[in-house]
Amino acid sequence: MNQLSAWLAVNTPLESEPHKFIELFANERMRLLGLNTLTQYVERLNLDPREAQILHQHVAPPETWLFRYIAAFDVLREAILKSDHSKVIHVASLGCATGSEPFSIAATALSCGLTKDQFQILALDYSDDHLDITRTGRASALAQRTPIPKWANEFFHPTTQGQLQLDPRGLAMITTVRADLATWQPARTYDFVFCRNVAIYLNSPTKKRLGRLLGEMTKPNGLVFLGHADSLSLEDTDLKRSEIDHAFVFFKAKKIPQSSTPVWGTSSQRQSIAVKSTITNSPTRSPAIVMAPPIDLFTQAQIAADSGNLAAAEKALLAHLAIKPTDSQAHVLFGCIQMAQNKVAEAERSFTKVVYLEPLNSLALLSLAAISDLRGDAKSAERFRDRAARTVVEHRLD
Repeated sequence: MNQLSAWLAVNTPLESEPHKFIELFANERMRLLGLNTLTQYVERLNLDPREAQILHQHVAPPETWLFRYIAAFDVLREAILKSDHSKVIHVASLGCATGSEPFSIAATALSCGLTKDQFQILALDYSDDHLDITRTGRASALAQRTPIPKWANEFFHPTTQGQLQLDPRGLAMITTVRADLATWQPARTYDFVFCRNVAIYLNSPTKKRLGRLLGEMTKPNGLVFLGHADSLSLEDTDLKRSEIDHAFVFFKAKKIPQSSTPVWGTSSQRQSIAVKSTITNSPTRSPAIVMAPPIDLFTQAQIAADSGNLAAAEKALLAHLAIKPTDSQAHVLFGCIQMAQNKVAEAERSFTKVVYLEPLNSLALLSLAAISDLRGDAKSAERFRDRAARTVVEHRLD
């Protein structure tokens, strides 16, 4: 796969070391396109921007869901409530994928009583497909992995197909932009910036650029929300890590007089959102740390898996499934973890359970197709792919 690695290195900001699933994906695309060699596939990538985007989407999948890391949105909501509402609040969602993050941000703003004239969200992604979904304001069943906060419930309306539709007032806050974080230059600064679990897919030069970019585009006293698995160099920025559990929030300190009030409020107000700032040296103004409530076992498993700690993820999932044995999303994650450890038989059992519980789960069906390929069972692989294709069609009929 050296040719594919070289193409990724030259043409994308992504980490270019292919792994087994990329190889399987490339082989599947070659089969569908009627190509016989990897050289032909790479030539197709060079000539067809659409095919290049399809590969890009596979290497950096749109892994997102509503209110991912709920503690982060609690912090955002408190900060919005304490902000100056006479000025427009600008938020950026970088790597917005299929929209669950900007949807969650918009619902948070609506819960604070803001309108599109007071609160504006930039939703940026490299994929036209992702942005097309974002513009609909619809979150799929796969995006509904954690409970929606009570204060946001009224801004999502269920569809007959099991999706959730964002309130039109929230959708009006969102502007979509197609761009590549390796070259994008923001036209303004932002009060809040979300860039979560994006850097894990990027190569080293792009990570370094992104770290500098986040520092430059964030307003003084602004907040930056990163993912737990992101590794960015922030040494040359004014961004400082807060001490809020499970929120992964950074604040941009501003050198101001001690009597001034940061954007997220006074000392007592900062206590309510658990931001421990180093803006002032006065010990009487040092806020207490409010511990976030314990996270559930499934979220623990997700965090561990995204961090590469597969043993801890597996342990948390087993405990979770002992309580909720019919949780299809937990079985999906368990199957992915087993595949990552080359435990093919165990993974197959997990994905089979998913299809039993949720017959239209395309991820499980495609995973079973890949497992059938590994066994050399082309007939079963084709059957699973056909079923997955039908599920995509059914979902698009929404």
